[in-house]
Amino acid sequence: MVNVTISSKRNPEVQNIILHDIRITSWGAIQVNNSDFFPSSFQIKTKEKIIYIDPVEVTNAEKADYIFITHSHPDHFSLKTIEQIATSETILICSKSVFKKLSKKKYLVKQVKPGSVIILDTITSESIAAYNTKNVFLWIKAHPKSKKNVGFILTLENGIRIYHAGDTDYIPEMKNLKNINIAMIPVGGDNLTMNIEEAAKMVNTIKPNFVIPMHYELGNSNDVTTFKNLVDKEIKVKIFE
Repeated sequence: MVNVTISSKRNPEVQNIILHDIRITSWGAIQVNNSDFFPSSFQIKTKEKIIYIDPVEVTNAEKADYIFITHSHPDHFSLKTIEQIATSETILICSKSVFKKLSKKKYLVKQVKPGSVIILDTITSESIAAYNTKNVFLWIKAHPKSKKNVGFILTLENGIRIYHAGDTDYIPEMKNLKNINIAMIPVGGDNLTMNIEEAAKMVNTIKPNFVIPMHYELGNSNDVTTFKNLVDKEIKVKIFE
């Protein structure tokens, strides 16, 4: 069983980055079993909306207009956190496995799969495939394609496009991504996601303006520096402390 809590190594200051007049917030490290881990959990605040992607162990957080959830693993999907930030008007957009777990709850939920496009007031959401090509053990994949897990491209009211990849390897579907301004990319490897070399290759292919590395153990923080050095210099790498 996977146990997710706030890490004792979490930065006591909530971390914010301002990009293209958008505030991106991370609450910082979580502990997954015995590992201190930088998660894939972010808040995106525009002039009009408050958006969360894979919110886990956030504290004193603003209420959500939209919550996007890539898949049902507990470092991405937390009912406890959803209860903290959702209202009766919050819309949750999620993959099939999450929808099954939320279907008995009193939330406004939209199920998506790779290729789904949803227009939410001033925001357009495109769902992108997210899966492993490598086995984590014998023939078993941590995120098999058959699960129909997703990443999201969010086109905001000011035209900025944010790509959150979810948990995935560098897969063929990514080569079609265009006009991405901000990319949130897993770099942790271990046959769970792309490793730093694969992530850098992927980023150098889609060429966002900014990239935020995510989903890595704090003990491997030197890998994040290596990732930054492998990314083309015209792409700005933003690292949360």
